[in-house]
Amino acid sequence: MTLKNNYFLVFISSLLMGLSQQPVYLGFLSWFCLVPFIYVVFNEQSFKKNIFFSLFWGFVYHLVILFWISTNIGTSFIIAIITMLISVLIMTLNTLLIYLLWNRISRFFIKYRFVLFVVVWVSVEFIRSYGLLGFPWVSLANSQIDYFYLIQNSEITGIYGISFWILLVNVYLYKTIFIDKKNIKILILVFLFPWISGYILYKNALYVNNDENYFIKYSILQPNINLFSKRNISDKDKNLEKLIATSQQCIKFNNSDLVIWPESAIPFHRLQYKRDRENIINRLLFSNNSMLLTGNIFKENNRTYNSSVLLNQHGLVDVYHKRQLVPLAEHVPLSDIIKPLQNINVGGANFSKGKIDKIFTINDISFTSMICYESTFPEINRRHVNMGADALVYLVNDGWYLNPPEPQQHARQSIYRAIENRRPVIRCANTGISLIINELGIVENKIELNEEGHMSSILYKKNKKTFYTKFGNVFSLILLIVSSIFFIMTFIKNEKKK
Repeated sequence: MTLKNNYFLVFISSLLMGLSQQPVYLGFLSWFCLVPFIYVVFNEQSFKKNIFFSLFWGFVYHLVILFWISTNIGTSFIIAIITMLISVLIMTLNTLLIYLLWNRISRFFIKYRFVLFVVVWVSVEFIRSYGLLGFPWVSLANSQIDYFYLIQNSEITGIYGISFWILLVNVYLYKTIFIDKKNIKILILVFLFPWISGYILYKNALYVNNDENYFIKYSILQPNINLFSKRNISDKDKNLEKLIATSQQCIKFNNSDLVIWPESAIPFHRLQYKRDRENIINRLLFSNNSMLLTGNIFKENNRTYNSSVLLNQHGLVDVYHKRQLVPLAEHVPLSDIIKPLQNINVGGANFSKGKIDKIFTINDISFTSMICYESTFPEINRRHVNMGADALVYLVNDGWYLNPPEPQQHARQSIYRAIENRRPVIRCANTGISLIINELGIVENKIELNEEGHMSSILYKKNKKTFYTKFGNVFSLILLIVSSIFFIMTFIKNEKKK
């Protein structure tokens, strides 16, 4: 096949895989769209050409998923475009790393090259979800969120088991078409197994009872405050008044024990000013036992944090400082060391990183209060549930993006967190999308994008922990160990050849 045709196959493969990640019910594309890419890299003999194919696939795939970064209204168009391109290019290195590792290993273990392709891919996807530049947002698994029974398996394997399944289906589809039609039996088995196991896991989860002796009533507010109004000092009192008035209704008519406001609902460090703090407490909390959870910019020891704050009628109860900051938008890497980097602005801020995980407790009910981007990281959420969280609360501000698909991509990933840990998710967003998701991964209530509203529910105590919560990414670690062993053995085999 000609070079031009190979590029076309790689382009189609990456385009369809990118489209499968969009919130438009195209997840099924991922079941077969890797076949053209596999065909090219498995049959192309030129190492250099496969390097280019891998980079090309990665660039198109990540561009289709992340093009929305260029629509950030919080900065100039040029900066938004540059930020998008940098992000896409960094993510593109994932695909290059996958190919380089797989190529090295498969040359020495050609018999296992198909399964090693899957193992190496998931291993890289797993390790690239950690660190300051970690970004599980682009995991293949996120294409499958619409398939309810399939994703129930994440309570065992996490999202990486779903990515493993996608890759395995594509590999066996390729083998069935191009190598041996007899592989169709294995293909059918591989395809059907997780749907059956997912259904069984779902049925088992149905019979886990709540401890109904312990519960709290809560309300979440989506104020739909425009980003520029939020930043405008002259609008601060008007915006706060809107939040207080709606919260008073929730407390009065729903008897809410907890009222939740979104990320940075109170900007300009206002909760640290006694007058502003007492105004909220006196008008909202003083005459009842309700508590307020809200996002707030917090200053402490000459550092500025993106924080969530819990208040009661007596004042400040506790604070959580966001730990996983968005690179460039919330924190410029190395800016703590290289001071001139602190002057770089892409429309956000340069916050300090929080040091510790934290859960809040009301009436024996414990919950997280993670902020925005942290909802996409499985490990952070798992740690908090192991600390005793009965629910995962996310304070979010996606007001930087007025249109799809960013808000939808972001919100949908919360479904995985609910299933992985069998904990309800309470997602409170400024401009949307706010969600109440039960532990089965079912969205029970929502407020759509760019709408104002509030909703209420009851939170019960949870006792049971899933396999994933207890043991974490055991599945992914096994794959990583297998990849590492094979990689090390290539050097041993190479030495023996000499």
